[in-house]
Amino acid sequence: NYAALIQKQINEDKQNPREKTVYGIQLTEEKLNDFRDEQIGQLKELMDEATKPNKKITISKDSEHR
Repeated sequence: NYAALIQKQINEDKQNPREKTVYGIQLTEEKLNDFRDEQIGQLKELMDEATKPNKKITISKDSEHR
């Protein structure tokens, strides 16, 4: 189960904060070749979003929209 693997990796990361943890599993070239073009595009979009620098989000209260 992929979710269980991620949870295990998160827990290991908490126990060893000095080590850089890589989450997920390694995709081999053979597995990547089985993906459709659309799936490769989705993986690229996910990687782009996941590796964006953190941006500060500000929430302002707008009294007109109550």
